[in-house]
Amino acid sequence: MSTKFKVDVSGAEVSVDKATITVKGKEGTVKAEIKYPFIHVTKKDNIIFIEADRDIDYQKAIVGTLAADLKNMVKGVNEKYTAELELIYMHFPASVKVIDGKLVVENFVGERKPREIQLPKEVDVKVNGTKIKISGIDKYTVGQLAGTIESKIQIKNKDRRVFKDGIFITKKP
Repeated sequence: MSTKFKVDVSGAEVSVDKATITVKGKEGTVKAEIKYPFIHVTKKDNIIFIEADRDIDYQKAIVGTLAADLKNMVKGVNEKYTAELELIYMHFPASVKVIDGKLVVENFVGERKPREIQLPKEVDVKVNGTKIKISGIDKYTVGQLAGTIESKIQIKNKDRRVFKDGIFITKKP
């Protein structure tokens, strides 16, 4: 007996190769690699079947994760995922901008050198005052970038009760 998941992919064009699943939609194309030899993916009409060789806990977990990722990919190519962040400052008026594929935060806690974060090409970042909006078709990339920005723009070696400055996630993808 083996673990089997069924994923309905109507609304997107899905192609299954030996080690790659490609999902195309109105917003773009996303690919996922199948890295495990015990997972078998087949397509019939608008349904993708994901199956493991044996009914073992870790294989069930991997098959379930791949099924959830496939659902996220189908949703992402039809409607983009968005995350929102906000720059909060108390002591020094900081500013945030996008320059040459980098997110640049200037005058953060009075620092002379601006903090920079390289932006991936797959996401679109818009800045409106202190609000930052990240959108893209890959949920993982959007969420990972939001988390990276939040962790890179925070105060270190100061009392967090006094210095509450930073960039914080206000809406997750």
